[in-house]
Amino acid sequence: MNKRINQLYSQHTPTMVYPIYIPSIYRPNSEFLISIRDIKPNISYYIIIAKHQYADYSKNFPSDNLVILPDNVIKISEIRQYIIELARKNKETKIWMSDDDLSRFFIKKYKYQDQKIKEDHQSKSKSYCLEEVNFMTLINKAEDEIKNNLELSRYKNKKVVQIGFKYSTFALQKNPYSFNTNIGMIQFLDIEETKDINYDLSFPTLEDTDFTMQLLNNGFSNMQFNDMIFTAPKSGKGKGGLENEYNNGAKQKGMIRFMEKYPNLINIIDMEKGKYKILWNKVK
Repeated sequence: MNKRINQLYSQHTPTMVYPIYIPSIYRPNSEFLISIRDIKPNISYYIIIAKHQYADYSKNFPSDNLVILPDNVIKISEIRQYIIELARKNKETKIWMSDDDLSRFFIKKYKYQDQKIKEDHQSKSKSYCLEEVNFMTLINKAEDEIKNNLELSRYKNKKVVQIGFKYSTFALQKNPYSFNTNIGMIQFLDIEETKDINYDLSFPTLEDTDFTMQLLNNGFSNMQFNDMIFTAPKSGKGKGGLENEYNNGAKQKGMIRFMEKYPNLINIIDMEKGKYKILWNKVK
């Protein structure tokens, strides 16, 4: 683990309230996974892997934290559905689900605590800064927010059941919250409220986007914490993971499947390059 990450994760932080489930493919040496393993006090985490990769992962992780997939669970949509079913079997009510290659975490700190002063500030300098934190600091802040505010209108009236973070430090939002948008790579999910909603196994990719669409179409909402930020390689770009699937056209197949299911909610920009835009403002 590099020096920067080691310093961040050596800081003492409280434990997580909810368990985290992490599907992983050919990344037994993932810095993010190892950092999860090394958190003290220990947290409840499960790394979901294929049987033939167990030997490699068992070199770095206790067997109690490794979950071996059935042989017939292969596609990422099938793996995520298996996680949902496993969490339900474990009698969980709320969980975190994350990719295995998250890299850095930030919290947006405002220089001006008084909102009016901040709005009236005329200086060209930014009214905020980004503080790099460890994963647990980000999660603790999010869980505190969730715990303290579940009865507030922005949660309760909107039936918020899925929560995520801002991806990338670029194009930061002014509003600390966004509703009914893409929640990917890491998500908090209320699986008790959403017990009748499952992953669509026909999706080779874009399975998370489809799952979110199902939530919204069933009267639920999601929310993104715009002041809590993470970075990670774009899907299919890092070594391991879905790299082989993406190289064999899985992203394009996911786009086509999404277009078949939601023809008015996707704009295909460049099919060959796998570029598209989800039209969230059209979601009812």
